[in-house]
Amino acid sequence: MDFHIAEIDLSSDPDAAPSSVWDGTVALETEDHLATFGYTDLVESDTAARLARLRQATDHQHLVFVALSGAAPRAEGLRTIPATGDTSVAGDDVLAVMWIEFPLLANEHLGYIDLMVRIANRHQGIGTALIEHGERLLRAQGRTTVLGWNMVTAALADLDGPSEGTLVDPSATIRIRTDDPDVRFALAQGYAFSQAERHSVQPLPVPDAVLTEALAEAEAKAAGYELVQFVGAPSEELLEGLIPLFADMATDPPLGDVDWRPEVWDAERVRRAYSMMTVARDVYTTCARHIATGELAAYTQLKGPHDKPEVVYQENTLVLRNHRGHALGLWVKAANCAWISRERPSSRRVHTWNADENDYMLDINTRLGYRRESIAAAWQKVFA
Repeated sequence: MDFHIAEIDLSSDPDAAPSSVWDGTVALETEDHLATFGYTDLVESDTAARLARLRQATDHQHLVFVALSGAAPRAEGLRTIPATGDTSVAGDDVLAVMWIEFPLLANEHLGYIDLMVRIANRHQGIGTALIEHGERLLRAQGRTTVLGWNMVTAALADLDGPSEGTLVDPSATIRIRTDDPDVRFALAQGYAFSQAERHSVQPLPVPDAVLTEALAEAEAKAAGYELVQFVGAPSEELLEGLIPLFADMATDPPLGDVDWRPEVWDAERVRRAYSMMTVARDVYTTCARHIATGELAAYTQLKGPHDKPEVVYQENTLVLRNHRGHALGLWVKAANCAWISRERPSSRRVHTWNADENDYMLDINTRLGYRRESIAAAWQKVFA
């Protein structure tokens, strides 16, 4: 079939309404998520909020491309569609969408590609055309490594079963079949299965008995620490203490074979991170503070999108290495669950993602009622 690639111009008038092309991207994501999960909790349908985050170009640069039905309207050059104020593209014309991200302050060897094609238009060369275009852009920007993720739940195989026709992640916790169409596509494009990521869901509210037991156990082990909680952006007093927690999130959790490298954070970068997180979302942060030194030793964050009152997303959770062994991870997570249920009673479920080999965090999650929902593969490609 005829199709052409167009770029969405994120620099168009920020005061105008989102262009109609976004109707197509939301419809595409909705179709895919209904087929994959049976619900739309993870579809970002608030396009205005998404645009606000995409326009932030201090820490990351974002590019968005769509594949549109029909031949290109001109022989040379890529078509550009304004992100706002334009109605020239009907939602039904959007066959695929590709999100590209360039880290700008660290990990400048990396680029991220997120690609989605309408179900009815797969296996027609659209995905290949988009990913090849994305890789050319990454190469031109001097990036040497590409990362992307996709759900491989349908491709799961018995970890102890036959190895023929399968792949195992680097930590040997997940085995997937290579005859799955999505797996086959990634392999054909030269990507390696670099980590398995577990997506889990926690029903809210957590039963009182579960929370009471978890909090009592954690508090007994956390002598010398206190909880600090805030909604939205942190106070100036807390900014400095959050810097090492954000910095360690880059490389402290298990990484498999993913080539993430240390990041440099300062107070201004933490402030920007919260500014992006709080666009059309309520963000609940619980920290554990070491009383004697005033150091923030652990933190966890939950995000409640304004347009999905029943849905919550887990953001970062981390305990600094020199403060481990005091059940601080369990303490802050249990306290944050209890808090968001009180302050945002519409919340009914939390979605979280963890490396499948991260036994410590997965044990905490399981104790607090999380259950595995799906498995995503991290696919990594290093340019020759």
